[in-house]
Amino acid sequence: MSQHTRDAHAVLLPVVSELSVSPWLRTLLERGTVAVLPGESREEYVARRMSARRRATETAVDFTRFVTEVEDLAGAPVLVAVDQEPWGIQRLHGLVPSYPEPRLLPQLSDEEIRASSKAVATAAAGLGVNMFLAPVLDILTGANPWLEGRSLALKPEEVGRIAAAVVTGVQEGGVVAVAKHFPGFPQLDLDPALEDTVLAAQVTDEGDLVPFRRAIEAGVGAVMLGPAVVEALDAGEPAATSTTTVDLLRRSLAFNGLIISDDLDAPSTTHGRSLVDTVFASIEAGAELLLLPGGVEVIALAEAIAARSGDDPAFGQAVARAAQHVRKTAEAAKRV
Repeated sequence: MSQHTRDAHAVLLPVVSELSVSPWLRTLLERGTVAVLPGESREEYVARRMSARRRATETAVDFTRFVTEVEDLAGAPVLVAVDQEPWGIQRLHGLVPSYPEPRLLPQLSDEEIRASSKAVATAAAGLGVNMFLAPVLDILTGANPWLEGRSLALKPEEVGRIAAAVVTGVQEGGVVAVAKHFPGFPQLDLDPALEDTVLAAQVTDEGDLVPFRRAIEAGVGAVMLGPAVVEALDAGEPAATSTTTVDLLRRSLAFNGLIISDDLDAPSTTHGRSLVDTVFASIEAGAELLLLPGGVEVIALAEAIAARSGDDPAFGQAVARAAQHVRKTAEAAKRV
């Protein structure tokens, strides 16, 4: 197997709906994939909680068995990510301690928030989970059907304080925290997962970046790029495919951790392109780990990345650098 093929697979973060290894996931892992996201259904996503069936039947043993099988197939440390949001979706439901209720967070000290977040992460790490796609740092100033029920209605400085404490605690507990959704989406008329919508320039300001700055100062391990165009930064490209947005994160905010895309199949991210062209654009912009829906189609995407890497040296180098960063992050986050 060529290095181009292994690198192409290493930059993928496929979503799995259940804690089982389907044939397509087995193929990915055997070819070099080192990240996986046990996700939630659309119904669970909209409800902001796991279904009664999942809460009644999914156990800690299910998670540990799944992670062990994934690691064995990969033959390497694997990033096992979940949406475990302190204010929003909590994929691990009753399998780990609860975060403090969002309404109570402003009343808690940094140490109290840190300690509770560490407890959640420590329990998750015991299941084999080593990455939380959280916290959500978007501060809503208007309608946003995508993020309603997943954000804090507080001033940027207070969100930043709380986020820094969460990040510190989560990472002390052995889990990589992922601040999202950069550069912040205070208002969207439509759900970017369903429609091609944009963030108008006039509804953004410098305060949107404050929570991200605080999370980065706290040492957050990864940042997720958002799914839609932010006109104030780049009127032509969605955040997850925008070189300008990545430059802001890397240069202005001095972030040197892992950069993850949001769902690349979202209409606001494909923005009229094919999924494979969107994947190429995200890599070229500087994203390193690509969030994608699971299924046999992901195998073809990996093959397309590998093929272009062989034909286009500059693109191949970008994929190789990203793959190396993903592997290093997985190695650092491996279970003790």
